[in-house]
Amino acid sequence: MENKKNNQNFREFYGKFGYIFGIVFAIAAVLFLFAPVVSFEIRERVYDALNEQVSKTDYAYNMNLISYFTTGYKLNFTMYIVLGLALGGIIFIILGKFVKTDLLTVAVMCFAVMICFLILAREFFAAEENDVLSNCIVVGKDVPPGGIVVPETHGAQIAWGGAVSIFFASLAFMVSLSCNLQSVEFSVRDIAEEAIMIALAFGLNFIKIPVTATGGSVNFQMFPLMIIALRHGPSHGFVCGGIVYGLLTCLTDGYGFATYPFDYLIGFGSVAVVGYFRRFIFSPEQKTYNIKGLLFLLLAGLLSTMVRFVGGTTSSMVIYGYDLKAAMIYNSLYVLLSGVAGFGIIMAMYGPLLHINNMFPVKRNTY
Repeated sequence: MENKKNNQNFREFYGKFGYIFGIVFAIAAVLFLFAPVVSFEIRERVYDALNEQVSKTDYAYNMNLISYFTTGYKLNFTMYIVLGLALGGIIFIILGKFVKTDLLTVAVMCFAVMICFLILAREFFAAEENDVLSNCIVVGKDVPPGGIVVPETHGAQIAWGGAVSIFFASLAFMVSLSCNLQSVEFSVRDIAEEAIMIALAFGLNFIKIPVTATGGSVNFQMFPLMIIALRHGPSHGFVCGGIVYGLLTCLTDGYGFATYPFDYLIGFGSVAVVGYFRRFIFSPEQKTYNIKGLLFLLLAGLLSTMVRFVGGTTSSMVIYGYDLKAAMIYNSLYVLLSGVAGFGIIMAMYGPLLHINNMFPVKRNTY
């Protein structure tokens, strides 16, 4: 009895103040970006006037947030994205707590994409080899008269500051997700309708058009998940797409549970983005095909597909060891095509879907 009371007190406390933990973790993730984020292994060879190697020195060159913004790296805009996502996550946690519940899902997506960009930082800046060498400190021995120093990079990895930042961003993601789940309400009608859509998506997953030799394929599984997000909103879209459907397909696809966070939770949870456009796409005054709704469908599709693309690219690099270019090419072959297929169908069926939605409207406190 005492344990039950303690659990109830904890749930009440977390329901009131849990969002504060998400904010604190997000701030900690940003602060640790001022510590070493990416570490480069530099090999410095010294040659004499006869082009004979005199010495070789290996050392590490660390980059942090200040390095990104005060030196000449072409890809430092990715760190602006990281900071923007962290700030956006904090703002949407606060707004989601006090203004609109569905905004907590935006915070969840912000932290998820932030984690992906931090993991990809190693590859982003490894591609900037000349910039790395021009900004690092040469530590070689004295150069003989007429000799030269040839520094070269030998790999990059996430440094301790970047790893800790990813850890705190992950905690912020989990806290915002748990706060979001506490606020999501499911009626019996919601559960029945969404279960049918998930089952339909699960069936469509088995009808695949192969596009790569390593398993990438195009199918229409996103279509029913998009309908859930459009009718029931982003929170339901993320729960049904990323958590329920993502877990089911992860367990049956056979690629291993390690692929779940990026390929499935983020990949299929990306349909939540579509839910934020429902007032422009499935508003009660819209009766049939209209330019406004089709344009917002197109925009929602692009944003949702890009979030899935980021998750898939991160998975290809972390799980399968692809480099950045290969991962982007691989995922563009099927993720982008799957997005086109799913949104092509939903745009073609926009008129009938509007009619059905007006016949059986979903009432929400927030629209």
